[in-house]
Amino acid sequence: MRLPLPLLILPCMLWLQPAKAGTQVLGVEIGVTTSEELSNSLSRSTDLSERGINKYSGGKMLASDGSAYQIEGLTEVLYIFDSTGKLAGVIMEMDKERFASVYQYLQSKYKVRATRLPYVGDQFARFEPADAIIELDAPHLSFTMQLRYIRNDLSQKYKTDNAAERAAKKKAESAQF
Repeated sequence: MRLPLPLLILPCMLWLQPAKAGTQVLGVEIGVTTSEELSNSLSRSTDLSERGINKYSGGKMLASDGSAYQIEGLTEVLYIFDSTGKLAGVIMEMDKERFASVYQYLQSKYKVRATRLPYVGDQFARFEPADAIIELDAPHLSFTMQLRYIRNDLSQKYKTDNAAERAAKKKAESAQF
């Protein structure tokens, strides 16, 4: 029995499609790269320092001065891992004058979900790929900005815990009166 050509080609096409990958930044993948893989890949090009355990992810944090990357104005990179050692977030500290160019790079790659782009004042943009939230945040009275790649579950945990902390603080404060 001879199969029609489309039935022979379909399995090959499915096999050639790329696997669903995590959001990529600086050569690492959110939700995929482990702390050991990151340490091994960066150990020859920059110093990594431990920054303790992240209170929201339960995993360790590593920091670099950003010199391993050829990105103008990048001054620090903080890598946040979850309790299983998988990358949960990357926070980059950069010169604020790079906002427009970084915004353009991100806009060409991801769908914009929110923006606040006044001529004078705080500038902000949010992009939302499937597995993460990307935020570009440039406070008005600062010389630096942050570019944050945060896995969805870590972002949700931060929002939930932060709201609970604010409510507890408000309750404790109101008890003083």
